[in-house]
Amino acid sequence: MSETENVYGEPQKDFFNDLAMGWEKRAEATGKGAWGALATPTAAAGILFAILYTLAYYLLTQTPLGSATDAEIIAYYADGNQRTLTLAGMFIMPFAGIAFLYFMVFLRRLANQTGLPVSRILGNVQQGAGLIFIAVLFVATAALVAAPASLQFAGLETDPQLARQLPLFGTTTLLMFGMRMASMFAFTSSSIGRATGMIPNWFGYLGYLVGIALLLAFTFQTWFALLFAAWVLVLCIIVLIRRSRKHS
Repeated sequence: MSETENVYGEPQKDFFNDLAMGWEKRAEATGKGAWGALATPTAAAGILFAILYTLAYYLLTQTPLGSATDAEIIAYYADGNQRTLTLAGMFIMPFAGIAFLYFMVFLRRLANQTGLPVSRILGNVQQGAGLIFIAVLFVATAALVAAPASLQFAGLETDPQLARQLPLFGTTTLLMFGMRMASMFAFTSSSIGRATGMIPNWFGYLGYLVGIALLLAFTFQTWFALLFAAWVLVLCIIVLIRRSRKHS
């Protein structure tokens, strides 16, 4: 058997592997054309994350929280339509996390593709914060849907005490821990973006302000959970605008 033969059999063409290899080849190159080619999937993944995350968060937060009475909680979970909406949020949120995973990897490669030096420390913190954010997001989602899922799939009766505590745990996990990791992602991405010229200075400074707000704010208001998604969305729009200018 020659050194080039595959011991596991004949290699096969695979669409996803070939697609990823094509992106990697683009990421290894530098220059305006190469940067613009990778900018599109980067922005697409980020925009998809922002849309799916916002939709899933809206559906999940319809669940009654600690201020609801026992009667309100029982009535909510007795309504099959309400439970269906909450469970829809559960099914959507994992796809938001997957989109963010691709977004942060593409964003890292997009910065490297500029040909300008990027701090390995900032890059590693950026990737680590993004991964922890996804993990916390999934844990929070599981807590938010535990009660309706137990009713829908296991046929259990509604326990108002448990149904009140689990959503509070999920919300607290996302807003108090997930948003702190999101702040680190915003900080590092803004620094890398400014250093490589990938984003304008004004948006870099705005990213620092967003990071400070996500790091220090203590609130359960909806805007706090959606601030990070809004920042990602604007970042992706800027990337698309700069891509179109480089091609014009």
